[in-house]
Amino acid sequence: MATDLPPVIAWEYQFAPNAQKSRNYLYATGVPFKICEQPFVLPRPILKNLGITYRRVPVLSVGKDVFCDNTSFIDALQSLLEMQGKGLKRSPADRAYEAWGYRSFWVALPCVPASLVTEDLGKDRKDLFPVFARPDFATLRQNGLSELRSMIETVEADFLSGQGPFIGGDDCGLADIHAMWMIKWALHTIGVAKEPGFDKKAYPKVHAWCDSIPTHDDDIQKGQFISAEDASKQLLASKYACPDVEIDHSDPLELQGGEMVAIEMTDATPGTYPQTGRLVGLSKSRVVVELDNGLRLHFPRIGYVVNRIAAANGANGRA
Repeated sequence: MATDLPPVIAWEYQFAPNAQKSRNYLYATGVPFKICEQPFVLPRPILKNLGITYRRVPVLSVGKDVFCDNTSFIDALQSLLEMQGKGLKRSPADRAYEAWGYRSFWVALPCVPASLVTEDLGKDRKDLFPVFARPDFATLRQNGLSELRSMIETVEADFLSGQGPFIGGDDCGLADIHAMWMIKWALHTIGVAKEPGFDKKAYPKVHAWCDSIPTHDDDIQKGQFISAEDASKQLLASKYACPDVEIDHSDPLELQGGEMVAIEMTDATPGTYPQTGRLVGLSKSRVVVELDNGLRLHFPRIGYVVNRIAAANGANGRA
């Protein structure tokens, strides 16, 4: 699918399940993109040098617009594609599938083999994913597999009960992107497909569903990667891709355009790597801040805390 879009860059590492979700969407829509590989654990100096202190990946950029969450990224890119008569099909249940998909994230985390959860990883993720820092983590996998199998059964019996191979028909839609990512990640990336009761014989529809979108192991062969220097130059030299987001003056936060704000994740320890910037957009679905290098960072409204701060403390904001 040819598209008329500014450069799209995924700032992430291959193992990250959320990064795989955004790549699933990019593969499904045929949008060209590059990957700027990030370290598995902090620090991530490439992003920090750009003024991006938000710590989760993926961070995704479309032109000079930067998205710090898959929800805001997929919503924005879908809208841009629809303006060109493209994009994936929508359904009234897309948000329900999105919520189900994020529930599958928390179910799948205990399925990670204990051998992959190093002490450094546990320390690095303890404020974000406390399960990895649990002293009994090695004992959780079998129960996690049991929960995951229950979710996969729902996909096989209910989500894919029609002719398929996708939810609701022959074409991949947003529902598939929202529901598939952690199932695919668990089966392929951490090897759950090799566990008894999870193979193609047990769940033929689920495996065909996951196999319908390219795997991420081929990214190197496809020349998907871009250096940090080239990616940073390309990002800063780009133009904004998205329409301006107006300030909603009826919003309960009562913020004004131009104020300095700090944005944090609600499911992480308070004060964990807040992103500061000057408020330039506030709607029912999105908050946008601008950094002093001109980058505009987009966050969804759900899952984030937005706090007013003194301008003198906003090191990343335009003075």
